[in-house]
Amino acid sequence: MKKKAVHLILFSFLVFSVPAFAVDYDFFGNLQYHNSILSWNVTVGSGTVTVFTSSWDEGNFDPMLQVWAPNGDLLYQQDDGHNVGSTLSNGVPYSHGTWDTYYSLDVAAGTYTLTLSTYLNWAYGTNLSDPQWSYAGETPIPIAEWYQPANGYRGSYYAVHFLGADRVEDGGNNRVPEPLTMLLLGSGLVGVIGFGRKFRK
Repeated sequence: MKKKAVHLILFSFLVFSVPAFAVDYDFFGNLQYHNSILSWNVTVGSGTVTVFTSSWDEGNFDPMLQVWAPNGDLLYQQDDGHNVGSTLSNGVPYSHGTWDTYYSLDVAAGTYTLTLSTYLNWAYGTNLSDPQWSYAGETPIPIAEWYQPANGYRGSYYAVHFLGADRVEDGGNNRVPEPLTMLLLGSGLVGVIGFGRKFRK
């Protein structure tokens, strides 16, 4: 009977706590310096993956996004998405302006790396093993003290959204888990507690 209880508890935890594939991921935080680079590992199955930022219109720095292939080669690099509007991520509408980045990618299955940099901090190398960033040799300047080319003083906040990816893992950045995953995790824990109480009686 005890073995059966353990199996049911483990099954409940696995079913309710593992996030479904092809969900939305939202990441928020503050970029520290003008030459800081943020990164995420994005696992793609099939279909279209959309990646966009939604922080420019709130008075923050002009972001750039780079997409690197599983072998490290640079595939895409974008400064401005020129896509003004609003896109849902986890059921929440996020507004993006002309100077936010906006990608819709059809790529082969695999794990890609996406990096975020500030305006004009281009990756001019061809592989992630040696990206050669434009601002790499400069003394780091806190974003709040940096007069950004063409944009002046701006805030350090960033918001990056991934739609339709199987899995997204950050490279040590501040992550806010998507609400769906947190809800499922909570349900799993409730299930575990419920089973535990039932079989202790």
